[in-house]
Parts: sequence; C-alpha cells; structure tokens
Amino acid sequence: MGGIGMGDRNGLDCKPGYGPIAALSLLAALTCPEIARAQSLLVEASADFDPDLGCPILAVEFAEPLDLLVQSGVEASSQIDLVLREETEDGEGLELDAPESIPAPSSSDLGVTSISLEQSGADLVLGISFAREVVTNATMSSGGLRLSVAVADAGDEGECLASLTGEGPEPEGPEPDGTALSEPDVDADPAETVEDAPAVDEDDIETDFADARAAITAEDYDLAIRLLTRILNAPENSRSAEARELLGVVRERNEQFAQAEAEYLLYLERYPDSEGAVRVRQRLDALTTARGAPPEPLREVAEADSARSEAAEEEDEEEEDVPVSPDLEQPEPPEVTDRRLADAPEVEEDEREEEETFPKLEYSGSVDSTYFFRQGTTRFTEFDTSRRSVDDFVLQNSLVTSLSTSGSYETEDYLLSWRVAGAFEIDFDDDERNFRFSRLYLDYDPKGTELSLRFGRHLVRSGGVFDRFDGATLSWQHQEDISSHFQIGSPVDSVRDSLFAFDRLFYGLSVDFAEIYPDTDLTIYAAEQRIGSLVDRRTVGFELEYEGEWFSADAAVDYDIYFDRLNYARVSGTHIFEDRSTITLSLDFVQSPTLALSNAEQGQFGMTLDDLRDSFTLSELRQLALDRTTASRSATLTYFRPLNETWLLNMDATIFDTEGNPASGGVAEIPAPGKDYYASIGVFGSGVFSETDVVSASARYADTSSSTLVLADASYRFEPTEQWRLRPRLRLGRRELKNTGGTEIFAIPSLNVDYEIRDNTMLEVEIGGRLSRTETSTTRDNSTESYAFVGIRQDF
Repeated sequence: MGGIGMGDRNGLDCKPGYGPIAALSLLAALTCPEIARAQSLLVEASADFDPDLGCPILAVEFAEPLDLLVQSGVEASSQIDLVLREETEDGEGLELDAPESIPAPSSSDLGVTSISLEQSGADLVLGISFAREVVTNATMSSGGLRLSVAVADAGDEGECLASLTGEGPEPEGPEPDGTALSEPDVDADPAETVEDAPAVDEDDIETDFADARAAITAEDYDLAIRLLTRILNAPENSRSAEARELLGVVRERNEQFAQAEAEYLLYLERYPDSEGAVRVRQRLDALTTARGAPPEPLREVAEADSARSEAAEEEDEEEEDVPVSPDLEQPEPPEVTDRRLADAPEVEEDEREEEETFPKLEYSGSVDSTYFFRQGTTRFTEFDTSRRSVDDFVLQNSLVTSLSTSGSYETEDYLLSWRVAGAFEIDFDDDERNFRFSRLYLDYDPKGTELSLRFGRHLVRSGGVFDRFDGATLSWQHQEDISSHFQIGSPVDSVRDSLFAFDRLFYGLSVDFAEIYPDTDLTIYAAEQRIGSLVDRRTVGFELEYEGEWFSADAAVDYDIYFDRLNYARVSGTHIFEDRSTITLSLDFVQSPTLALSNAEQGQFGMTLDDLRDSFTLSELRQLALDRTTASRSATLTYFRPLNETWLLNMDATIFDTEGNPASGGVAEIPAPGKDYYASIGVFGSGVFSETDVVSASARYADTSSSTLVLADASYRFEPTEQWRLRPRLRLGRRELKNTGGTEIFAIPSLNVDYEIRDNTMLEVEIGGRLSRTETSTTRDNSTESYAFVGIRQDF
C-alpha cells in the first residue's frame, strides 16, 4: 500500500515497515529503565467538538479524580490557569512529586501550545497556553477524571463565542470584534422577520461577499472567515445561505474540520429545501468519510432560478472560483444562469491522494527521567533523664524513568489506537526495581460498525467500576443517544500490581442514555465480581448528571445486592451566579474499601478466602467482610467568587464522619474516630505583576480525632525570561496533638525551577525541606528534612 500518511503532529511520512519499528520502540521504552515513565496525575489531552456549543473542546484526562475549583479570568487571553484540588482528607493537601506536562493536541481549531500541572499552595494549577487569544469555559466530569475546555477564538464572531459569552449581535450587525452570532428563526413568518429586523444594506453585504471570495483565492482564510461571519451576523439576506455554505468550505480548507461540520449541519437545519442542500449534504458526507474511504464526486447542482437578472448573472461570472477542501472532488459546473458555489475548481490529484493514503501512523507523548533524594535528621531530648539522641536517615534515593504516549494506526478497514503510561523505578537503598503501569491498553474500532473494543489496563469510574482493571471493554452504539458497555477483567488495587493477574474476575453491563431529558444523562448498570467459586461482590446502580446553564447536579448510587447494603451514594449540586461566583454542596456516603467478600482477609495474617473457609462458614465470612469495611459520610460546601479580572476568592468547609470496626475473627476493635472538620480560605491571582505570573495564598484548618492543624500556604510563579520559570513556596503550620498533649510547629520552604533547554525539552529542578519542633510535657523532638529532585523531560 502507499506510504504512511502524515498527521498534524508527529505523524510519520515514511516507507512501509516503519509501523512495526515504532511498535518495537514503544515496547523497548517500557522494558528499559532509561525510557520508562512514572505514574502522574496528567494522563493525556485530546481534541473534541461540542455540537451544542458549536465549539472545539480541549479534553484533559487525569489519573485520579480532581475537583475543578475555578478558572482564572473571564476575558480573552492566550494563557488560562485552572485551580484543581484532589479529593483528599489530608489537611495539608496533595503534593506533586514534580511538575507535570503532556503534549498538546494538534488540532488547529484549538491552537494549544502547552499543558502543564504544578503545585500552587495547597491546590494544583493546570496552565494551558494558546497560540492566540481565546475565550474559554471549563467543566469537570462528574467522576473528576476528565476536564473539558470549550475554546473560542476571541476574534471569531461565530456561534461558539456567542455560546461562551452569552452575547448576541448588535442590532445593526456587529463589526468583527468577537460579538456572538444569532440568526433569525427560519420557520418564522417572513413578514414578521422583516418587520422586526433592521434594514439590511445589500451593498455592504455584496461587498463583504466579494471580498471574502477574493480572500479565499488569496488563501487568507482568517479574513474570509471574519467577512463571512459578518454577513451571517446581519439579519437574513440574499447571501446568508451562500455565506453559510462557503464558511463551511473555508473552515474545511483551513483544516478546521469540526467547525466545518458544524456549519454544514447548521446549513441543512436552516435551509433543508434549498437548492444547495443536496450539495452541502454531499460535502458533509465526504467530510465525515474522507479518512475512511475516498468520497464519490459531487453530483451536479440543479439549475438555479431562471428569473435572476442578467446584471446579477454577469457579476457572478466575473467572480473568482471557490476553493474546495482537498478531501472533495468537484465536477465541472453545469451550464446554468446561477453558477454560485457549484463552479469550484477541481482539487489537484496529488493533494487529494495525500489525504486518502493509508495506512496512517500518528503518535505523541513524553519521556522523562528524574532522580529523587530525601534525607533527614532527628534530635530527640527526654526532659526527665536529659537523654539526647541524634538519628540520621534517608527517606528516598531513587531514579524514576517514565514514558507516556498515545497514538493511532489507521487503515481503510479499522482504527487502532493506544495509550501507555508507565514507569520503571530503581531504589538505590533497597536495591529494588519495579515497573508500574497506570494505563496500558489498545482500542480497536472497525469502520462501518457500531462496535469498539478496548483491551488492557484502563481506568474506569462509572458503570459499577471504581478504579483500574485489566481486561476488556466492548462498546456498542445502539442509537445516537443510547450506548451499552460490557466489561470483563480483573480489578487492580495498585499500579504496581502485575499485569493481567486475574486473581479476581469482574464482569458487568452498563447502558448510557444521553439527553433522556434536556441536559440530563443517565447510566444504569449491573456487575458481579468473583473469586474462584465465591461471589466477591454483586452490585446494581445508576448515575445521573444534569448540566444546565446556571445549575448543574449529579447523583450516583451503588447498591450491593449480595450483602444487601448500600455501597456508595453521592449527591452534588452547583449553582452559578450572574457574577460568575459559584456555590457547591456535595453529600457522600462511602464504604471503604469497596464492599466485597475479600475484605474478610484483612487482619488474617495473609490468609486467603480459601484458607479462611476451613475455619469459617460462608455466612461468617460475609460478616467478617462487613466488620472490616468502614462506612463514612461527608458534607462539603464550596464557594468561589471572582473579585476582579485578576483575583479569585475560594472558601470551603467539610464535615467528615467515620464509623468504627468491631472486634471479630481475631481482629481487634477499631473505635469510631468521630467527626473531622476541615475548612480553608484562599485567594488566587493570575497576571498580578506580569502577564504570566501566578500568586496563591491560603489558610487551612483541620480538627481531627488526632490533632488540630492551622496551616498558612503561599506560593508565587513567575517567568524572568521565556526559558525560565520559578516557583518559590512557603508553608507554616502549627499542630496540636490530642493523644500526647504536645505541639508541633513546622515550616516547609521549597523552590522549583524549570528551564526550557530547547523546544519540547525541559529541565526540572526542585529543592526544599521541612523544619519542625514537637514538644510534649516530657520530650522535645527537632527534625530537619531536606530533599531535591532533578529531571529532564522530552516531549515528542
């Protein structure tokens, strides 16, 4: 077959046989410590499209669930920062081992240049840079694993910008300054439309249309898009239908395929009986199938209205030909009085062949190697005996080399894609080496069917699956809004678990219903897990999600019918106010670990269920499993408010109530710790002293069964040059120890430095430490810890 087609980013344009070489290279990267990759929170980024908003979407996936606190800024900018927080009970918050980044998707609709995740106080900041100024809107999935960022070009007067800003066109037709698009209802009474709408200056419309076609001929597609959008923003006129079709053609020629598809769909919705509907439908079909099989030539357009005047006909004959996407083949124009867009020139053969060449291999990712070192010293003093001791220790001395990559291999018959995120770690103190994989799977999508298959280690937090598992997911798209998923495999407790151990067998079926009610999606499921001949868990449940303009909510229930107990329940609602402040209330009930018969093994000195069956009946094992499972309830209230274009205020409070565990099966009782209380208040500033700096300051309070903590946390990120990025941070805390009656005072300073060696190559260094003094009525403990890591990362 032909050579491998070249993608927008990191495609290979090479001879046959490079596909196996690339596959072997990936395998070598996973098995050699020099190029394996550590587990990180950032997994991958991809391009998508939301037809409801009419916007391209940047989708960022995480390895663990995160809460989206707020997006910095509401104005157009080439840099956005999103504040995230992990669902953690630790009053000191989540700590990243090192800043993270992933390759940006290659979609020209998005224009993303970099995606990075870094620490900022007790929270995380996801920084996204764009090649141009954009307006964005970010939402997090109910499971906290997928962040969707809708992106609108600040200079594009299209439907997407209108959706994100909530603005419509000016009464007399806006200038190209980002004003939103709004079209009259095509089903409305024409008389009413003309009466209510302002007058249309047809001379201006014709001038803009002629200038747009001239811009297309000169391949100035950005100018053409602005001019055509201005025509469409005006009230319905003689060029509206042509401008809508031509805008789709221009966006397709500009490789904005998602937006081109949206324009074609909008044309067919508004002008279903027009003479151009057949032609546009063929363009849409060709666009959606161009990467699977060569499209058929477009059929000739029916003759136009013969009543058109000779003057208009002569003007049309002098206009330049309309360029067509390289994906399409256009016939010679019919000899009719109105040529319009049907007389587009045929695309050169070699350009069309390049688009239709198979197979195609595309990939992207990053590889890095980081050395971690942490050591400490403790000086212990006992007041009664005046005894003093000094203890030096090494907490970490390891090298982690890592690989994260995703890609696809496409033929005329199927699309094969993959995702790998894994690491190889060498512990120099313990002389241990281990692999860990958070994701390692293949997706198989045969063309012309509604089926798809994913096989390997993947992360799922829906449909009765709460974490990673090794196995397969078979998906079937019954209808546009109904799909089902069958999953079978073995659950994974840790990323260090061996691949495909299959010590436990899990299988389940879920069905997704999209838009069962406006803006509402529903998933129902049933699942079972077995260990040999024993039922480990058997569950049914549902997940409901509503996403409105000013209010969103989600609810989920998981009920174990084998134990006849509620395993998990969550209800959460968020209200967005007109000033863009938000308030969220979340109520959760969780069994930890997930309710299962295998929980009976806890505290049994490594005995398995088979071993325990010699001493306990099945009924007694079920009771032991219930005794070793801890139920907890929590309520969280969160409030965010933009103070101005620079500063954001965030506050949250949580009540956490955990039950105890009774003594049984030789395992001692664990008393209920009671209620824990957490609260925080903080400010986040973006572009405070310069366009790219970030300031974060917060105060946190935690009152738990073991201690009371007050923590102040501040950080500052700035870029003295384009190649350097610095992040100093300081945490100061005081902890009252309830069990021993002592007090701990500590300080944690750190400095992180990033240096861009060259494009896609980054050097990362962080140094820091922890100084603490703990005093009780009889002892004093002074501890000093210091750490450093240095790493180099290469994106490809």
